[in-house]
Amino acid sequence: MGVRSRGSNPKRPRAATVSVGDGDGNGGGGGDVDLISSLNDDLILRILDLVPEAENVVRTHALSRRWRGLWTGVAALRFDFDSRRKLCRSDAAAERYIAFVNGALALRATAAKEPAFVEDLAISFDIDKLSEQLVPLSVEAAQGWIRYAVQHAVKSLIFKLTLPWRPFVERPVMTLDERDSYADTEIMHLKLAGAELWLPSSTVVFSSLTDLSLVDIVVPAGGGHLLSRILSSACCPRLHKFWLQRVLWTTEELLLIESDTLLELSLKAIFKLQFLELRTPSLRALCVENCFDLDLFMVSAPRLENLIAMCSAKRPFRRIDVHCHLSSVETLKIQLFSRGGTETGYNEDVNDGSIHLLQCCRSTRCLEVSFKVSEAKYNTVDIIKGRILLLPHVTHLAVYIELWERHSTGPGVACLLAQCSNIKYLSLQLRYIITKENRSELDFLCDNNSCHWKSREFLLAHLQEVEFKKLMGTDCEFQFIQSILTKATGIQKAYPRTSSDAMNELTCETLSVASYTCGRVWCIFRICGPVLRWCARHPVSLARRRDPTMAAAVQPHGRLQRRERARGRELRRQALAGG
Repeated sequence: MGVRSRGSNPKRPRAATVSVGDGDGNGGGGGDVDLISSLNDDLILRILDLVPEAENVVRTHALSRRWRGLWTGVAALRFDFDSRRKLCRSDAAAERYIAFVNGALALRATAAKEPAFVEDLAISFDIDKLSEQLVPLSVEAAQGWIRYAVQHAVKSLIFKLTLPWRPFVERPVMTLDERDSYADTEIMHLKLAGAELWLPSSTVVFSSLTDLSLVDIVVPAGGGHLLSRILSSACCPRLHKFWLQRVLWTTEELLLIESDTLLELSLKAIFKLQFLELRTPSLRALCVENCFDLDLFMVSAPRLENLIAMCSAKRPFRRIDVHCHLSSVETLKIQLFSRGGTETGYNEDVNDGSIHLLQCCRSTRCLEVSFKVSEAKYNTVDIIKGRILLLPHVTHLAVYIELWERHSTGPGVACLLAQCSNIKYLSLQLRYIITKENRSELDFLCDNNSCHWKSREFLLAHLQEVEFKKLMGTDCEFQFIQSILTKATGIQKAYPRTSSDAMNELTCETLSVASYTCGRVWCIFRICGPVLRWCARHPVSLARRRDPTMAAAVQPHGRLQRRERARGRELRRQALAGG
């Protein structure tokens, strides 16, 4: 009996082919049905608006007479050139793309289609992998594209420029021309590859601007005053969101942000900004992170709800002045230093700014704290003990610890837990700084002298859910986790997650010790009850049993991996049944 192929079945209907023809209704090609060209212009333009790359949109004019010039009516154009792509790895390709963008924008400006102008314009031009000889041409083109968007009433402008960085390349200069009208611009995102940006003078008003983002720019001398004017209510009466990132001030200046409408403000990686003052009565979310030279931070934001104040490790907040009550802050993220001394550069006043924010935000429910722990080779003292006041309103606590050694986890965290007696959720994440010097020192066991946190008393009667991330399996981690879980009598869920570095650094000499301590951590989580969840991001196989603990082995692969997983599940089931 033969087997008939699907292609030889006479009863199988032939599928209709959808193609794009000459728009005469017959498809123009051998029985093919042109369903797309039969659509009205408005629907086709709506479809073209969804195409992510403008180059493909422009190519549709070659399909047929019906499609010729149709693309010039789209409301959104998106251009993307990336020198990391194979077809863009030459200077000639970049020059052709600049000419293509210029030509497309020129055709779009003279088109009779509605809408008359582009509403959304997004251009990403990345020549990082090309030669520095393209920098002048690229900067000139970028300046022209920004001016085009302003002069043609583009509502949303998103422009990203990436240049090849060379020490000998002169810093480019770009200008927001004060002769142009910015009345129709609603969204403006500019990433300018370290270019020096000259802002318009006092005659310019951004009457419709609601979202402004400036990334990778250099503010020239006197530019801080112009930026403060742009952010004011008189210049931007509708501004809701402002993002400033990777910005260098050429001179140390004051940035005053005085806006009645601003809701979200983010300042990250700011250099040579000494003074920052906020007068924002409507502000809801504020992020000030890595302002490396900030000496004085003054804030007046009575409606603030989310606050992130993360200083630089080398230059922490020295002075923070709060000129209002921050009783509305529900989420707070700060940075603290647990130990300091003359050798580390962290004195006792290094935590003054963050602790002052803790005192002002007395109604905070969600608290995130990033602890910096100095290296043990320095002669350090405890600079956090007794400085944190009671935090009875905190119910969610997340702690991130940056460590140089594997046996200094607990002191700062224990001091914080002692003041948070009502927390219901606890997350503890470790980040070990592994260098060439300490990579070989993989000691998982520690002596009792390193456990300075044992003298701290803390109660966790309300704790219901706990999560431990990036565990290395050290003995100090085991003792600290054991102390937390023993005090949390009402815990319902526990999530231990090991670190990939712990598995990558295992050697023949340390595997047995690491397996022993990781197994002890597993046994600790047996006390969490029947709702225990083993959610390790990097699963380990409980391949062997030790008395009274079980050992963890490196994760196998393939068929052996499935076999070991099944055996691990069986061992865990037996452990829970026996516990």
